[in-house]
Amino acid sequence: MADELKIACIGAGSSGAGHIVLLEQYEPGCVVAFCDIDRTRFDKIIGGYLAGSAAAESGDFRTDGVTLRADLADIPFYTDPDEMLDKADIDTVIIASWCSTHYEMVEKCARRNLNILLEKPIAITGTDVDKCWALLKDYPKVATVNFTMRGAPATLAAAGHIRAGTIGDVVSVQYVNNVHYGDGYFRSWMRTREKIGSLLLQKATHDFDVINTIIGRTPVSVAAFGSRLVYGGDMPNDLTCDVCDRKDTCPMSVYRLQQEGARPMSSGKGQKCVYASEIDIDDNHTVIINYEGGVTASYSQSFCAPQRGGRRGGFFIGTAGTMELQYYGEFVETPEGEALVGNSRIDIMQRLAKPESSIREVYDWTGESHFGGTKPGMRAKLDLLHSRPTDVENTIREGYISAKMCIAAEESIETGRVVELDLDL
Repeated sequence: MADELKIACIGAGSSGAGHIVLLEQYEPGCVVAFCDIDRTRFDKIIGGYLAGSAAAESGDFRTDGVTLRADLADIPFYTDPDEMLDKADIDTVIIASWCSTHYEMVEKCARRNLNILLEKPIAITGTDVDKCWALLKDYPKVATVNFTMRGAPATLAAAGHIRAGTIGDVVSVQYVNNVHYGDGYFRSWMRTREKIGSLLLQKATHDFDVINTIIGRTPVSVAAFGSRLVYGGDMPNDLTCDVCDRKDTCPMSVYRLQQEGARPMSSGKGQKCVYASEIDIDDNHTVIINYEGGVTASYSQSFCAPQRGGRRGGFFIGTAGTMELQYYGEFVETPEGEALVGNSRIDIMQRLAKPESSIREVYDWTGESHFGGTKPGMRAKLDLLHSRPTDVENTIREGYISAKMCIAAEESIETGRVVELDLDL
């Protein structure tokens, strides 16, 4: 393809605008249009960068210190994706709209033969996942899914150790994700099945992809359990902490988090009640995965860990040793959620090594997002678009496999049965 990219974005909220900022950092002038129901979030995020203020508004895609071109705020804005796709001179589209609309947007872009940079998950229902894969399995253009942890230095190093046989052949994996900002999901639009499907499709999808990537095997079947034990209830859906008569006693009140936990005061939507009646997604899951060749993995995620209780990673057990991967190796953050110190750690014990011998690797990601994986992930997308080789594969295939695992896990929770994946690869 031509060297000069012409990229548009569908859904320019925190994720979409974050994509725009990173793309413009690497290839200034490449983003030429965007579409959303309104431009409020785009203006707030891009305006913050242009004004030189903190970049925290771009959330997961924070990239501090970036100087954007002044006219980025003036690129054409559309409220109808079809109008933008028909009128704008583009070759590539970022899809970062509501998760429930992903397949619809993929279909619009595929029909026009455009490169597709799709935010995860590829879709939130089994039917839409299969239809999305059918469209993109043999797609002639670039189609990626945004798995940012795939590009984290610790992920790449761990996968390298497995390929090199450092711990022999992998036998099993034990992996945990204790989310220390879990209440945020239940204060936002992400707290209903209608919008996100499940928190498996929002969080576990990353971890499943990490496990798949590191061990290099294809999953065959899953069994899962899940429940909602912390969040949800019978409170009004529009209730916020500031007007609640329980704000000084409720264990999840942002006022108590500020007064007793020294957390910054949330405002607006950040104060929505986590006991609202509309909440219908589970807040903890355990999944057992069977891979080709008999390799097994256990996975657990929860969403009520305290600020210093966040854990993500696990143990990879091999025939010649063990490898522990912890994305939160050393982790200290401010009450505002800014990492003062952040690194990931790999610890390897080998069966034939001397008793006091071990391998430890530390990967510093202070100041970076997704454990240092966001920027390498974006560079990898650009490599694919420019037909350059990349160490961070991010194709739609990985998104399909991970989404099928999440959908199958939900089916297992509902039916109480082991679910075969029957992947169409």
